[in-house]
Amino acid sequence: MRFKWFQNKLTFVIIPEANESVKRIKLSRAVLCSVLLAVMLFVGTASYVYVIHFHAMAATQVTESRQQAHNSRLEQDLTNKNKTIEQLQNEIFQLSRQASEVRTKVEEMKQLETELRKLAPSGAPVSTGPVKAAAALAAQGGMGGPAHPVTAQQMKALAKQTRESYAVLQQDMTELEQHWKQSKETLLEKRELALRTPGLWPTVSRTVTSPFGYRKDPITSKLSFHRGIDIAGKMNDPVLAAAKGTAITVGYDKFHGHHVVLEHGGGLRTWYMHLNEALVRQGDAVERGQQIGKLGSTGRSTGPHLHYEILHNGKSTDPKPYLPGL
Repeated sequence: MRFKWFQNKLTFVIIPEANESVKRIKLSRAVLCSVLLAVMLFVGTASYVYVIHFHAMAATQVTESRQQAHNSRLEQDLTNKNKTIEQLQNEIFQLSRQASEVRTKVEEMKQLETELRKLAPSGAPVSTGPVKAAAALAAQGGMGGPAHPVTAQQMKALAKQTRESYAVLQQDMTELEQHWKQSKETLLEKRELALRTPGLWPTVSRTVTSPFGYRKDPITSKLSFHRGIDIAGKMNDPVLAAAKGTAITVGYDKFHGHHVVLEHGGGLRTWYMHLNEALVRQGDAVERGQQIGKLGSTGRSTGPHLHYEILHNGKSTDPKPYLPGL
C-alpha cells in the first residue's frame, strides 16, 4: 500500500502566456520526494558549511585581534627595551668617558707624584690614596653565590651609582691634585731658596786661616774687623759659587784684587776676593757649584787664598752658619 503511494503521480500544470500551449509535468511522488530531499540536503549542507565558515571567520578574527594585541604589546615592549638599551648605552658612554677622564687624571697625578717624590726630602710621605683608589675602582676580592638575573632598572641604578662614585673620586682627585700642585710649588720655592742660600764651600780646601770678626791685621798688625773668612788654597784652585745667583759685580781694585759679587735674592750676596782670574761676566746667571774664578793672591793679600764674605741686606755676616762642617 505504501509502495503504491510512492508510485502515484502528481501532475504539475504550467500555464505560459496566451499564445503558448499549456504544459503538464507528471512526477511520481517518489521523484518529488527525492527532489525535495535533495533540496533539503543541499540547503542543510550549505547552511552547515556557512555556519562552519562563519565560525571559522569569527575565530580567525578573534585570533587576528588577539595577535594584533599581542603584536602591539610586543612592539611596545620592543620600543621600551630599545629606549632602555639607548639609555644604558648613554650610561655606558658616560661611564666610558668618565673612566677615560679618570685614567688621564691618574696618569697626570702619577707624573705629578713622581715629580713630588723627586722634589720631596728623602723619606717624606706623599699621599697616593685616591690614585690607588682610582686605579683599583673596579677591583674586587673573591666572590661567589647563585646568579640572579639583573633587571634594566637595576642596571640603570648600578650605572648611576658607579657614575656617582666616579664623580666623587674625580672630585677627590681634583682636590688632591690641587694640593699636590701647591705642594710642588712650595717645594720648588724651597728648593729655589735652598739653591740660592749659600750652603756650599766655595773652595776645594777647607782650611780657614782667618775667621770672621776682630783680628790682628796681617799687614799692619793692628786690630781690625774682618768681614769674611780667609780660606787657604793652591794658586788657580777652582773657586765655586756657594749658591745660585747672578753676577752683579766682576772687577778689580788694589784692595780686593780680582773679585766677583753674586746676588742670590732675599737680600743675600756673596763676595769672592783676591782671585787670580774671574771666569764670569757681569750679568751672567750662575748655578750653585759653578766655577766662577781661580784662587789667587791679587790685591791686598799676603799669599794665595780666598776672602769669602756673605752680606745680608747689605751687612756683612759670619759665613760659619752657612758652611757645613765648619
